[in-house]
Amino acid sequence: MWQTVASDFASMLVRFTYADGTQRLVDVDRQMAARNWFAGNRFDVPIPDETAPLSAVDTVVERPYSAATTAKARILTQARSAEMHYLRSLAYVLVIGLLVLPMIYDLLFFRILRQSFVLWHLGMVGAMTLYTLLQSGLIFELVPDLELGLRWRATAVAFVLALSSAVMVVRGLIEDRFLSRRMSAALIAAALIPVLVKIVSLIGGEALRITVNSWLMASLIPSALIVTTAVAMGLARGSQGARWAALGLSVLIAVGLLRLLVGIGLMDFGFALEDATFPAMVVLAIFTSLGVGDRFLALRHDRDQARTQAVRLGQMANTDGLTGLANRRAFDMVARLKTGQGLLLADIDRFKAVNDEYGHQIGDAVLCRVAAILRDALNEQPGAQVYRLGGEEFAVVADISDGQELMQLADRLRQTVLSIEGPETPVDLPAVTISIGAVLGHGQLMHQAFADADAALYRAKDSGRDRSVLYNAGTVANGYGRLPDARDPA
Repeated sequence: MWQTVASDFASMLVRFTYADGTQRLVDVDRQMAARNWFAGNRFDVPIPDETAPLSAVDTVVERPYSAATTAKARILTQARSAEMHYLRSLAYVLVIGLLVLPMIYDLLFFRILRQSFVLWHLGMVGAMTLYTLLQSGLIFELVPDLELGLRWRATAVAFVLALSSAVMVVRGLIEDRFLSRRMSAALIAAALIPVLVKIVSLIGGEALRITVNSWLMASLIPSALIVTTAVAMGLARGSQGARWAALGLSVLIAVGLLRLLVGIGLMDFGFALEDATFPAMVVLAIFTSLGVGDRFLALRHDRDQARTQAVRLGQMANTDGLTGLANRRAFDMVARLKTGQGLLLADIDRFKAVNDEYGHQIGDAVLCRVAAILRDALNEQPGAQVYRLGGEEFAVVADISDGQELMQLADRLRQTVLSIEGPETPVDLPAVTISIGAVLGHGQLMHQAFADADAALYRAKDSGRDRSVLYNAGTVANGYGRLPDARDPA
C-alpha cells in the first residue's frame, strides 16, 4: 500500500516504477481518497501487482493544500496497513469516548450554575471531539460521501475553535481577583487571533493555498505566549484555577514546542508527534473539567453565601433592631388593608414618663416586653403580623372580618399587657397600659386605613387611655388622623 496525508487537492497521478522498467499509473481523485481512508488523516493507494520489485514512486499533485501530501508519503504492506488501521481506529474511539464524558459533565453543571466558562469548556471539548472525528477519518464511517475538501477545511476550523475555546476556558478558570483587566483583554485577543487567521485563509483563495497551515501555526505562537503568561501570573498570585489550567496545558504546550522544533527543522519526530496531539487534548479536557468543577463549587459557595447575606440584609432592613418585630419599612410595604383583614394601632400610655422616671434602658426593656407579649399573644391568630412603627407605637394586621371580633382581639391584647404576662426578665419593670385604635379592611389603601386607626387611637387616648376604640366615620373625627413619629408625646 502507498499511503499519504489526506489533505485537499484537485487531482493526483501516482507513477509506480518497477525494477524491470515497467511503469504503472494510478489516477487518484478526491472520492478515492475518501473511500480508502486510513485512520489518522491518511489514505491508501493500492500498489499494482507486478513480478518485478517496486523501485520508485513518483507523484504529481494538482493544487495541493499541504506540502505533506508528497513529503509524508510512505509504503506499507497490506497486512501492516490493516493492523495499524484497526489499532489506530480503536485509539481514536477511546479518545472520543474520553472527550464525550466531560461534555456530559458540563451540561449537568450548566443546569445548576449558568456560567459562561462552562459553555466555553463545552465548546472546547465539543470542538476537540469534532476535530478527532475529522482528523482520524472516523467521520467517513458516519458520512461516507463527505467531500474531501470540506473535510480538510472543517478539520482546520474545528482545531482553531478548540484552541480558541481553550483560551477562553483558561480565562474563566482564573479567578477575577487574580486576573487584571489588561490580561483578561489579552486572553480574548489570544482567542481571536487564530480565528481571524483562519477566516483570512478561507477567503484568501489561491494566494494562501499552500502556506495556509504555516500561517495558522505561526498565529498560535502569540496566543500561546499570552496564555502561558496569564497562567504563570495566576500561579504566582495563588489562583486555584490557574493550577488546573497549568496541569491541563502542560502536555499540549510540550507537544506544541516539539512540533515547532520539527517545523523549523531542528528535530524530527515523524507521525508519533502528530498522534501526541490527541492525548494532549484528552489531558487538557480532563484537567480543565476538574478545574471547572472546582470553580463551579467555589462560585456556588459564593452565590449561596451572597444569597444568604442578601436574605439576612433584607431581614435586617425589615426588622426592628430592638424588639425583633417587623419595622415601619415592612409595614409600608403592605399596600392595602384587604377585605377580611383588620388593623390595630397600639400605643404605650405615658411612655415618656417611663423614660423620664426609669431611664431609657428600662424604657427599652418595656418596649421589648410589650413586643414579646403582643407577638406571643398573636401566635394562634390567623394571618397576624406585629410591627413596631417607631417609638412606643405598634401595629397589628390580622385576618378578621367582623368588628366585634376585632374589638375582642384588641381588648385581649390590652388586658394581657396590663397583666404583665410575658417572658421573664432579669429586672422588675414598671406596669404599663396600651391604648388601641382599630379599623376593618375593605380594600382601602393602607395609608388611609392607618389614618383611620390613628384617629380611633387618639379617641382612646382622649377617653382616658387604656381603651380600645373601633373606627367609625360617624363617631371619630377625621381631624385625629396623623402619621406616627417617635418624638410624639404619649
